[in-house]
Amino acid sequence: MLIQNVLGSIVISKDAISKIIGKTTTATMGIASMSSGVVKGITNKLSGKSLQNGIELHMTESGLDVNLSIVIHYGARIYDVCRELQRNVRKSIEKYTGLSIGIINVKVQGISLSVN
Repeated sequence: MLIQNVLGSIVISKDAISKIIGKTTTATMGIASMSSGVVKGITNKLSGKSLQNGIELHMTESGLDVNLSIVIHYGARIYDVCRELQRNVRKSIEKYTGLSIGIINVKVQGISLSVN
């Protein structure tokens, strides 16, 4: 992601932004984990990118669009958890990178029945 200013340019990698989003997501109450396909999930765990599962980033004219796939804890109010996640991700990205956010789409891929 490229940011231009009078002093020059700043480039922030998608990996860096994905890590911020991953940490923010796991800190949001009610979320069990990020979700991705089985093969991609195993590959990401082996490569150390397990926090980046289920995160897609697209730069548009309106800003950075974020697509998230998550698994929610059983008993959590899905709408409330997703809304809180959208707020937290927007706040974190704007705070740490200065990028403007377009939209944040959240897709609930499953419900976790495990007790942690």
